[in-house]
Amino acid sequence: MDSSADRTAVFHRERPHLLAVAFRVLGSDADAQDVVQEAWIRYARADLGDVRNVPAWLTTVVTRLCLDVLRRAREDPQEPADLPLGPAEGAEGPEEVALLAGELTEAFTVVLGELTPPQRVALVLHDVFGVPFAEVAHVLGTTTDAAKKLASRARGRVRRPADAPGPDTDEARRVAEAFLRAAQEGDVESLLLLLDPDVTRTADPQALPPGAAQRVTGAPAVIRETRALRDRARRARTATIDGRPGIAVRSEEGLWAALVLRVEAGRVVHYDVVADPRRLALLHVEP
Repeated sequence: MDSSADRTAVFHRERPHLLAVAFRVLGSDADAQDVVQEAWIRYARADLGDVRNVPAWLTTVVTRLCLDVLRRAREDPQEPADLPLGPAEGAEGPEEVALLAGELTEAFTVVLGELTPPQRVALVLHDVFGVPFAEVAHVLGTTTDAAKKLASRARGRVRRPADAPGPDTDEARRVAEAFLRAAQEGDVESLLLLLDPDVTRTADPQALPPGAAQRVTGAPAVIRETRALRDRARRARTATIDGRPGIAVRSEEGLWAALVLRVEAGRVVHYDVVADPRRLALLHVEP
């Protein structure tokens, strides 16, 4: 196999992960596709002689392209106040970061839009994909302490206020069980009762057919997709995901995907299908 074919094979293997990163940072399927396509063009032309870790190089390119998109949208290309050089504030341990994962998934479509581009990148790369802060700092062109501080500030915005009601675990478990049962049986009437009319589904590309949208909105669209993926649903079981009720889908090789549900007033208002191996590795999934 020649070097061109090798390069194409590597990009093809990494493309779903790159799309997942771009979508989580940008929140847009179209923008994520554009960024990954531009990354391919740069990758095809680049001299990689000194690059030791091509997947990490690709992730860096995609993330910096995402930063460019976000900064153009904000019409503030410098963002000087958000690249501090001082020590990190409020450093969180692994347990606290894990507890944030559910809140971040629930807040994804709303709260991330309120973060500055550097905060958004630091939070998504580290807390969603487990990228070490030293690598996050390299992507942002800042120090490791500064990257930690950006993520800490972002977590402060994402967290639910202390006086806000938390999720009802018993209700969420009941809804998760009913949702899975209806999906397995193809019960459209029950799905309509269980899904909020404006429900959203986000997903990593690894869980989707080629070309499928990473975000789907509205109960009818979600139900159509659920019926199309009925075979997958038959291999699913309810589970506890990072301490919260959810659904785990397994294959012969092990955990294939995890559905993180957000339930309000007895209905699913959002669920995220985690299938990127680097994201799955960060989840604690119990039967």
